[in-house]
Amino acid sequence: MQWMVTGLQQFSSRMNRLWQDLSLTTKGIVLNALPLTVLLASLALIFESEQQAALLERRVQNALQIQQDIQTLQTLLLEASTGVRDFLLTGNRQFLAGYESAKQSMPHLLQSLEHNLDDASQHHLLEVIHPLVAQNLDDLAVMASHRAQEADEALIAKFSSQGNALNQLRSHLSQMGARESAIVEQDKKEVIFERKRNLRITLMAVIAGVAGSLIGVWLFSQTIVARVRTIRDSATHLVKGEPLALPTISRDELGELTSELEHASQLLTQSAQEAHLARVEAEEASAAKSNFLSRTSHELRTPLNAILGFAQILENDLPEGRQKDSATLIHNAGQHLLKLINEVLDISRIESGDIEMALEPVSVNGLLEEAYHYLKPLEKVRDITIQTAFEASLSVQADRQRLLQVVLNLLSNALKYGPENSVVQLRAYHQQGQVRVEVEDAGKGIPLVMRSRLFTPFDRLGAERTVTEGTGLGLVLSKQLIDAMGGHIGVAEDKSLFWISLPAQSNAEVIPQPRSSTPQTGMHVLPVTNPAPGKRHVLYVEDNPSNQALIEAIMSKHRHLKLHLAANLQESLVWLRDMQPDLLLLDLNLPDGSGESLIQHIQTERPSLQAMPIVVLSADALPETRERLAQLGVTHYFTKPLNVASFNQLLLKLLPEVAT
Repeated sequence: MQWMVTGLQQFSSRMNRLWQDLSLTTKGIVLNALPLTVLLASLALIFESEQQAALLERRVQNALQIQQDIQTLQTLLLEASTGVRDFLLTGNRQFLAGYESAKQSMPHLLQSLEHNLDDASQHHLLEVIHPLVAQNLDDLAVMASHRAQEADEALIAKFSSQGNALNQLRSHLSQMGARESAIVEQDKKEVIFERKRNLRITLMAVIAGVAGSLIGVWLFSQTIVARVRTIRDSATHLVKGEPLALPTISRDELGELTSELEHASQLLTQSAQEAHLARVEAEEASAAKSNFLSRTSHELRTPLNAILGFAQILENDLPEGRQKDSATLIHNAGQHLLKLINEVLDISRIESGDIEMALEPVSVNGLLEEAYHYLKPLEKVRDITIQTAFEASLSVQADRQRLLQVVLNLLSNALKYGPENSVVQLRAYHQQGQVRVEVEDAGKGIPLVMRSRLFTPFDRLGAERTVTEGTGLGLVLSKQLIDAMGGHIGVAEDKSLFWISLPAQSNAEVIPQPRSSTPQTGMHVLPVTNPAPGKRHVLYVEDNPSNQALIEAIMSKHRHLKLHLAANLQESLVWLRDMQPDLLLLDLNLPDGSGESLIQHIQTERPSLQAMPIVVLSADALPETRERLAQLGVTHYFTKPLNVASFNQLLLKLLPEVAT
């Protein structure tokens, strides 16, 4: 007995090892085939039983049809006999209608019975009935053709013969009906038996299928799921750097996965170290890029401040003539260079992820009217008319200033590159849950061969060989801004039409935006009290001589203002100790520190100066710098190059000249 137990154990161990080494595909086939085989066998039995039940039901229906035909035959015979006798009694041939109908219907009815009967005794009875029906019809035909006033012996004989035939027919038909009733009852019992049998087979199939599924699930759990859970737990330990609890190695896919997991554990520490170094390098690169953008912005804007500032002063001071035209050319060239700088820096910030979008509900109608208001003066340059067509109550979720920038760019391109003496159309409407804005000029459109280069930086599609100025960055920047706002921008294939689309926004969430007469400069003016008459003192903290000279030239136009210059923070502190200026002009990048420290010094240690207006003049145009200074309470911020006209308006607002 002991050797038998040992042999069984060895056999079981070999089978278990063989099962473990099978591939997961083979195991899956076996585990799925087990309940599937049981289910298919059960379905085959059910199908066979259903076929038998259907056959019995057809037999029952056939027997019921035979019963109905027998009853109909009896009815027709009776109606035919009654109709003929009524005719003989009354002489009215209308009573023969039943006979005529029976005469036409009986052959078809007998043929149907002969076709449907499947019982031998019933066929025998039908063979007896056929001649009786024929004899009965012949007798009725003779009686129906009788025209004498009184019955003769022949008619009486036919009455007798027809009556006997009718009685025999009724007797035989009654026998057939009784036999069919017995057949129906028997078939119904067999149908009920088959239905019960089907129900038992179905129940057994369900039980067998569930049992097979449970067995398959148990086998799957014991042979696969348990190992997968072990590997999952090992992976968790691996992530935590803990020792692994790996299952027994086998030659199936899970065994291979275990080997790979063990190999991964050796690489994880090395990968973690490399990832940490890469993250540190990425953070350093991002910080370096941000610092580069800030520094580049400052270094480019500082010399432009003097160029554009003095160009504006010369334009205002020089009389009409060649010199004023030259100053205008300098101003326009500087503005073109400034636009290029702004677009390059914006694209760099978008690509580095440093640009932030202040998404909010925006009224598209008001924004487009503002864009039209800005560019309407350019209509006269090339005799181009801007036509607008907006649906009512259009709104989107967007950064309003950036969206206005995109619309202005598309509209200005249409005015620059469209044919002279033509029309530019600005349209906006709803389209499938989106708000679509279209700018179309009268040009032929962009050829297909050039369309793929449309959003390539610095590629002007041949316009660089014309006199029209441009950088080739406007459309690139517009596309990146629209993409960042979750919208789309594109161009029509058959005409000169650019479009942008953004998801529509509920009008109830739109915050009304005031319309201004000039583009926003980031400057907000606070109300001031009436100053005292006399000279007003302005302290300007700036180390760059050209910037100092520019502000001096601007201040020379305001006779009621006196300018004081400080080149660094130490000099500014001396001035603030000896005097209380009416206005502080401040650069942020100073030789001995940041201008922000001077603002913090005034707020914390000089309460008497906290009411003094502070205007920042800086080449730093980064949004985060503006936001940081706004939190310090600075409400007047000008980016270099300085807009002389806007700056003069602010001076007159803060320090108006009062007659003495």
